[in-house]
Amino acid sequence: MSGRSPSRLQRESCWVAAGAVLAALAACGGSGTGTRSMPPSSGYAYVTSADVQGRQVPGALYQYAIASDGSVSPLSASSIPTGVNPVSVVSDPTGRYVYVANLGDATIAQYAVGTGGALNALSPAVVNVPQPFSSPVGYWLSIDPGGRFLYVVVNSGPVPGTGAAIAQYAIGGGGTLTPLTPAYVNVATSAFSALAIDPSIRYAYVAGALSATAAQVSEFAVAADGTLSPLSGTGVPAAAWAAGVVVAPSGKTLYVLSRCVDTSCNGQVTQYSIGAGGALTPTGVMTSTGSRVNPIAMLTDGTVPSAYLLTNLMGVDTNEGAVYQYALDGTDALTAQSPASLPVTSGAVAEDLWGSNLYALSAAAVGHASGSPSGGNLDHYTIGTDGLLRQAGTTAVPGSLPTAMTIAITR
Repeated sequence: MSGRSPSRLQRESCWVAAGAVLAALAACGGSGTGTRSMPPSSGYAYVTSADVQGRQVPGALYQYAIASDGSVSPLSASSIPTGVNPVSVVSDPTGRYVYVANLGDATIAQYAVGTGGALNALSPAVVNVPQPFSSPVGYWLSIDPGGRFLYVVVNSGPVPGTGAAIAQYAIGGGGTLTPLTPAYVNVATSAFSALAIDPSIRYAYVAGALSATAAQVSEFAVAADGTLSPLSGTGVPAAAWAAGVVVAPSGKTLYVLSRCVDTSCNGQVTQYSIGAGGALTPTGVMTSTGSRVNPIAMLTDGTVPSAYLLTNLMGVDTNEGAVYQYALDGTDALTAQSPASLPVTSGAVAEDLWGSNLYALSAAAVGHASGSPSGGNLDHYTIGTDGLLRQAGTTAVPGSLPTAMTIAITR
């Protein structure tokens, strides 16, 4: 895009393009809502890779060990095959299991984390994802903080307002998934991110588009058996192009990430308070990321109250990602740190935390209108006692198109 303000037609076209990118490049690790807590004893990073040409062929899952200083290195078995077009990956809170959503064959591959971090397929190796839509364009995985339930947001298509569904599963003692009853619940909006679940595991939220100019946050109650049911009402209005939700460490605030909310195409993070019954109330507090800066995902850190917002610069052949860093005050408001952001090697895809370390996954193909460069990078940042990020290194990801990442934290 040029530097001129986009017309409505341009904005609608960008929405469809963004939907296509998000379908291929899913935010991982649950929706980017991870919170750092006690220091881990060991950890492993897993990166999914699909075909950069968009062909419906089996993908790969790359495996890395994380050393005590936070540096990453490939395992001796650097990758294993997975299903067709893997677009999302998540690990459970214990670090024992990893799940990959494969859009091309409508499956979830399920793995146990073995000795040394190598993944071993569970039995059965895959479970099916319900198909409430004829041609879904995206899957986004999340697991509740207790590690008992897994949810898959299934988006019906790139056009706003066509609807979505949330498939729901119980996680058994051996890590295998069993569909709940009902197998999925419907969502009125076109959702492009994972379900966010509050720390009490009583409420859950997902944001999406009703049209090219209107969006809302859908609110759910989480039953003891993991099933979702809509809270009263039809949802809470959100800024157009809502593309993600994050629950603050306090459990009292929800952040909604939105792209191109005005004629200057500003990105935005909007703050809502979470009431005693889980209902959302707009606070009126909004943080702009700047013109043509698209929020991708956000992580919160309760150790030194902080937030790390992963972004991409919107435009043709930009391929520029960045991590914006904020302090959280007593009201969960975001205060920009200095420096305001640190660069990501190429187009940003996903981020995750391991102790006092943050990792950002990037892909060379993100942001390119022509050509299909392969591979990407796993950028490593340390988190200081002041909550500030410091660049510590990067590791090349050799896959065709990195699409998602997760870190399994073991203790």
